[in-house]
Amino acid sequence: MTSTTRTHHLPLNAVSGAAAAALLVAVLAGCSSSGSKASSDITGAQSAPPTTASASPSPTAAQPAGAPPIALPDDVIVNLEFKPSGDATKDKVSADLSYALKAFNEAQAKGDINLPSMLYSYTGTAGAYMKQAVDQLTSRNQTITGTDRYYALTVDVKDTSHAVVAYCESQAASYAKDKASGKVLTTTPGINDFTDWTMSMELSDKGVWRVATPLAEKGSTRCQSAA
Repeated sequence: MTSTTRTHHLPLNAVSGAAAAALLVAVLAGCSSSGSKASSDITGAQSAPPTTASASPSPTAAQPAGAPPIALPDDVIVNLEFKPSGDATKDKVSADLSYALKAFNEAQAKGDINLPSMLYSYTGTAGAYMKQAVDQLTSRNQTITGTDRYYALTVDVKDTSHAVVAYCESQAASYAKDKASGKVLTTTPGINDFTDWTMSMELSDKGVWRVATPLAEKGSTRCQSAA
């Protein structure tokens, strides 16, 4: 990917202190093995900036009923390749995860972690890590551009209110962009463009499956092979 490393979050209850910081830095360091450094910001969410004329609803994946609308810039594409399983619960988890991934792309594009879509989709340590990623982008005066691809989804429903999902992300065509100049910070495609994600999800009292604790393995050969 580019100089926008999407945030790959690790559960706070799994690591702490310097170890947590080191793991987060490693995940956010960049998508590709060479080229410009990628920077992703996930930090504090404030009020969302007004939607610009260049932003339009993302055509990718149906929006869950009752979810806040998501508007992505024309140059940000979220490609979700999650196939229906035929199981109603698993497909609801998949749909809510798809929305959450689009929400995070919206937060990165707008530099705002407190967007209604983010508050709808994330809880627990997930929100804290996503916040750090967005803040990194903002501190560099960068946004995102290109295509973020998600694929190879598996859903494991643990009980009536807990599930674990695993999927791959390719940022081979996703980049950071300097807000001032509009310059796209491209990188040479490589193994670091591929991330193997595992996320625990919890069912809210409103019936929404929300991301609770994300864990990422950057530089995944499995995801590179599955691409």
